[in-house]
Amino acid sequence: MDKFLKRKELDSEQNLEPDESPSMSGDQKEAKMVSSSKFSGTRQYSESYISFGFTFTGDANKPTPLCVVCGEKLANSAMVPSKLKRHLQTKHPSLQNKNADYFVRLRENTEKQATFMRKTTKVNERALKASYQVAELIAKSKKSHTVAETLILPTCKAIVEEMLGPEAAKEIAKVPLSDNTISRRINDMSADIESVVLEKIRISEKFALQLDESTDISGHAQLLANVRFVDGDAIRENFFFCKALPEKTTGEEIFRVTSEYLEQGGLKWENCTRTYGSNSKTAAGGKGDLTLNEQDRGGQRECNSSLIEHALPWEYNRCHRM
Repeated sequence: MDKFLKRKELDSEQNLEPDESPSMSGDQKEAKMVSSSKFSGTRQYSESYISFGFTFTGDANKPTPLCVVCGEKLANSAMVPSKLKRHLQTKHPSLQNKNADYFVRLRENTEKQATFMRKTTKVNERALKASYQVAELIAKSKKSHTVAETLILPTCKAIVEEMLGPEAAKEIAKVPLSDNTISRRINDMSADIESVVLEKIRISEKFALQLDESTDISGHAQLLANVRFVDGDAIRENFFFCKALPEKTTGEEIFRVTSEYLEQGGLKWENCTRTYGSNSKTAAGGKGDLTLNEQDRGGQRECNSSLIEHALPWEYNRCHRM
């Protein structure tokens, strides 16, 4: 009996894997099984598969077969000669007699096209950024939008071609500077600035307004607003909005237009500590101040000490007259 037991024990030790010993713990054996099964179903790419018109893409540890003719991707399980050959015969029967050099050239062309697309995308991003920079300069100088296409672009092309050569001038020509493009860029930047200012005011919670009415060249009344608020440790002053006054330039109408804009921006009258006007009698129809409904404003509060100390000036010189 003892001899039989010793023989069974010897046989069980011989059946163990070469790197597995009886002293291995259960956790070690389980970890080994997971490790061995992790890549058990993964097929690797062979350079000979190019003769079937296939290269690979994705992770090198788990490559995905990619047809260089049609660009179709197959599952990793299809990374075997029989399945790759079947794809070539069924999808591209006219190419099944081509040699491997033909498919190598196709693969090289595909890689060149991918590289070209990456470079083109990078150039387009730089051209887009340059377009926004030109639009910002035009807006600050208050020039016509057409000046970008009729003057700035030809000037830049002439300078760059003379200094850097014709190839660099071709890159400059890729910058979109048409009239409509510049107009869209300015509108995009304006909307972004407006959203940033509104967000900072919402964070500050308290703000003060200065309102003034003006008349544009067509004779229509325009309401201009400047806002002052606390931004971190500093007090900021920004242009707030310019809205048309469809009715009379009375205090009630100014209050209505201002209220609509504040509501649209997610602001409340109760957080407005004070309002000012450069010509309050004219703005209020001779009443000396804006006609504000206490119930609509939620109760006007006195300005805190910091805003009183840095009160908005009565002169509204910073507003651009229409």
